[in-house]
Amino acid sequence: MPPAFAFAQVVIRNAQVATFVAFGCIALLVMADFAGPRRPRALAYAVTTGIGAVLIALGTLASFSPWLAALLMLLVGFVVSFAGVFGGYAAAAQTALLLAFVLAVSIPAPPAAIAPRLAGWLFAGVVSTLAGVLLWPHFEQLTLRRQAASACGAVALLIQAQRNRAEARAESPEATQARQAAAVAAVATVRQAFATTPTRPAGPARHDRAFVELLSELDRITELAVRPSRFQLTAQHPCLLAGDRLATTVVQTVAASRDALTGGPAPDLLALQAARRTHREALDRWAAAALRTGSSPEDVLDGLEADAALQVVAYLALALGSDAAIAAGARVDPAVRVPAGIPVRAGVAGVTLRLGQTIRAQLAPTSSVLHTSLRVAVALSLAVLIGQLLQQEHAFWVVLGTLSALRSNALATGRTTVQAIAGTLVGFAIGAAMLVTVGTTPTVLWAVLPVAVFFAAYAGSAIGFVAGQVAFTILVLVLFNLIAPVGWQLGVARVEDVAVGAAISVVVGLLLWPRGARGELRTALAALYRAVAVLLAEAFGRILEPGAAKGSSQARDRAAAASERAGEALDQYLSERATKPLDAETAGSLYAAGADAILAADLLDPLADSGYRTQGSSDADTALHGQVSALVSAFTRLADRLDARASADADGERVSTAVLRAAALAYVHRWQEDPAEGRAAVAVVAASQWIQELGTLAASLEQPVGEVVEAARVPWWR
Repeated sequence: MPPAFAFAQVVIRNAQVATFVAFGCIALLVMADFAGPRRPRALAYAVTTGIGAVLIALGTLASFSPWLAALLMLLVGFVVSFAGVFGGYAAAAQTALLLAFVLAVSIPAPPAAIAPRLAGWLFAGVVSTLAGVLLWPHFEQLTLRRQAASACGAVALLIQAQRNRAEARAESPEATQARQAAAVAAVATVRQAFATTPTRPAGPARHDRAFVELLSELDRITELAVRPSRFQLTAQHPCLLAGDRLATTVVQTVAASRDALTGGPAPDLLALQAARRTHREALDRWAAAALRTGSSPEDVLDGLEADAALQVVAYLALALGSDAAIAAGARVDPAVRVPAGIPVRAGVAGVTLRLGQTIRAQLAPTSSVLHTSLRVAVALSLAVLIGQLLQQEHAFWVVLGTLSALRSNALATGRTTVQAIAGTLVGFAIGAAMLVTVGTTPTVLWAVLPVAVFFAAYAGSAIGFVAGQVAFTILVLVLFNLIAPVGWQLGVARVEDVAVGAAISVVVGLLLWPRGARGELRTALAALYRAVAVLLAEAFGRILEPGAAKGSSQARDRAAAASERAGEALDQYLSERATKPLDAETAGSLYAAGADAILAADLLDPLADSGYRTQGSSDADTALHGQVSALVSAFTRLADRLDARASADADGERVSTAVLRAAALAYVHRWQEDPAEGRAAVAVVAASQWIQELGTLAASLEQPVGEVVEAARVPWWR
């Protein structure tokens, strides 16, 4: 930045050019800092520079009218902030684009100023692109890929260890526990790296979305392989060659997913799909043969339930392999029936579809992304309006003060406001002392400028927010005294403007959702559980109701959208710099429960499509319907508690293991008497397992939900 600024100030001799060169470099190299391989990184700098140029032109044209400037700031602030939901470069460019527009719209200038302003910004874009691409580039996304590949390898070894049952292949319990610990640690490592990567993939781009889904599948497989449950890979499953072959294919698929992420060939998903179907058919034949030869229905039921875990893990491995292939840029065979949510559609149509889905999901009134975007837009709009109405010479400092202090809740905003003002005062004191001592001699200021630039870029992230404010205030004093020497008095204006901007952020924080993500997480979880209840009623209905229509995608889409909103609220809650009344593990488990319920529905739908349905006319069917009703009511009660609604059946019926077992046994008995009842019996066994699993899950959520409710009652100022 110093040589670029020097060229604009000394050679071009235009204050507008020099100002936009200086702040353009800060915006693009400090506030954006794009990651990734060189080519997409250079493209990100170029696109951001181009969009910033458009915003600068619009801001300059609107800057003559305070009200028009404020209105346009409201619109631009909302759009740019909302675009962060797409993650990746869209999120990384947010602050840089806001700074470009703020700089143009908050300082009134005639249309003739557009040319020098754009010249400065474009020059900064060229310099920043070269610096970002050539000077110590760090390829975070490649590191993420390698870490995800390592996690896939660890999970493959865990599945293999859990499934092995022949004595010659079995490992000691200590070795199996070591593999569990390794898999959990590997998945946690890539999750942590993903959360802390500035330009982590999360957008509508097909490979980005697939990578995000891949991390979710790794979480689910690891949890299923480690967590005590009725679905256990280590259970005494039937002695089926097809089961061992499916387990081997699952391990191969997960291992191949690791290889695909590091440049190897894509996994053979058709082989896994065929092995899964073969295992399902073999399991049905085993059960039928066992019943014909006199095995008790109880033993057959135990065998059917024991191998259910393998089918679930195989389904997750199919999703994992599909996501790995797409993330690596490979093509998924159309004959593979991939789980819902995997971005199989490529090209403009696929991106447009995913853009639309994300926008629709986050424009809901309960969306934390919508709340944050509105909060930012309103605060910046007020800052622009007040800065111009007060005719502040450096009105953009007011807006930057608002932007730097604004947080997702009122308490955190108040805290950062105090810190911003304190840091600015300290920076003013240091800068003023320096200017009083050495004066505004250009030679001294040019010598100090590189050091001031370095610490302004370094202090905020390496030391802390207050140190960043100190360093940035010193930089501003040096920079503007090089443009127009006025001495230490400039610092007074800086302190005043930052104080006004920070005060605006406090007012907006108090008026717009002062609880922040704490309250929004509660609302989002309630919406998720309510959507899950509807989805489960439909999914089990397809299994247990004769002639039920093909599942509607609307319930699945609504549940997926609710899950996406809850995920964003959870991310925001975890990233808030404040004392959290609800611990991260509890919050994460509440969100994961909704994802588990959606997984159950995704697994039941293909079963119904393959003809595994009941006749719906027996006492067992009536009992199962009652259990489904109890399960749906359980999730609805959780949603009611989160919504602070008075539930009519607060003490409603609970899911009963005994009733489910009796219903499943009744159908296995019918299968023993009538071979034509085989598919209906398998359907009931699968439905009973999922009802019990989800019922247990819902019961385990009652205490965490109570903690969320109590946390939401804590006043926003605590």
